[in-house]
Amino acid sequence: MLLVVIDLQERLARHIAGIDEIVKNSLKLIRACKVLGIPVLVTEQIRLGETLNEIKELLDAKPIRKSTFSCLKCNDFYREFKKINAKKVVLIGIEAHICVLQTALDMIKECEVYVAVDCIGSRRPYDKDIAIMRMIQEGIKVCTAESFIYEILKSAEHEKFKEILEIVKEV
Repeated sequence: MLLVVIDLQERLARHIAGIDEIVKNSLKLIRACKVLGIPVLVTEQIRLGETLNEIKELLDAKPIRKSTFSCLKCNDFYREFKKINAKKVVLIGIEAHICVLQTALDMIKECEVYVAVDCIGSRRPYDKDIAIMRMIQEGIKVCTAESFIYEILKSAEHEKFKEILEIVKEV
């Protein structure tokens, strides 16, 4: 299992439709992955500034800088991805129709790919909508942050359930 946070960066984020909700849901998913011991890789597209502060504060790893749109086409990212050897990956980030889409299309050749649709965005909502349709057509699984968190837990008897419940209930 792996969470990939794609290009949630200052300069681009302010132009993304619904960014406040995207960030809120992304923070929940990142917190839950940390509690559950799921590795997180984060990328920064060159020339778009730093990762958003609220995201950066949660991350242990330094962002991987890239110029490619697909994360897998970046050698540094690909090396880290292969080290983790995840069978299931969930993608979040911006922009949905560029970097998230291209990463998902490349990654599905390597593993099972999920995209948390409430954690992705584009400048224009229709670009996000078309990207989601394309991903579904290509066999990528769509979910929400919360549905993916509960899919990981599988049961209310999970040892981390109460801790995760607190994260999910945060507003």
